[in-house]
Amino acid sequence: MFIIKKGTVAIRKRKGTAHVEIARIYSNEVLGEISFFDRLPRSASAIALTEVQVLEIQFDSLDKIYEGVPDYMKTIIASVADRLRKANDMIRRLQKNVVFDEDQGKAKKGDEPSAADILAATAGIGSEMPSDSPVEVSDKESPKDDS
Repeated sequence: MFIIKKGTVAIRKRKGTAHVEIARIYSNEVLGEISFFDRLPRSASAIALTEVQVLEIQFDSLDKIYEGVPDYMKTIIASVADRLRKANDMIRRLQKNVVFDEDQGKAKKGDEPSAADILAATAGIGSEMPSDSPVEVSDKESPKDDS
């Protein structure tokens, strides 16, 4: 799991030979949380749109804390993760804006706002991890994606 400290990351799903952007993640937002909570493979790809700095939260470190969470709360979290995956799949099916067509090598865009634009406009919910958190973290930096 990663916390984006600086930069912008596109979350994309493959659709045929193209990629559909389903969300954008900005500073102080989290990446990879769904896979942690539902223990399933990642549901999309993350592509750096700008220079990105992230704080990596090690799975084992976070899992030790998660073991102490009551079972009813784990059920609630798993349910939310499942709903997010289903919502991502629905957005992908409804998405009309193609971010990048690999066969033609160019971007395409529709007239309507994308689901990613809508999600970005409504997101605004972020939380910061306390500096005394026992979760092991490490800083990582990724170069801008030039594709």
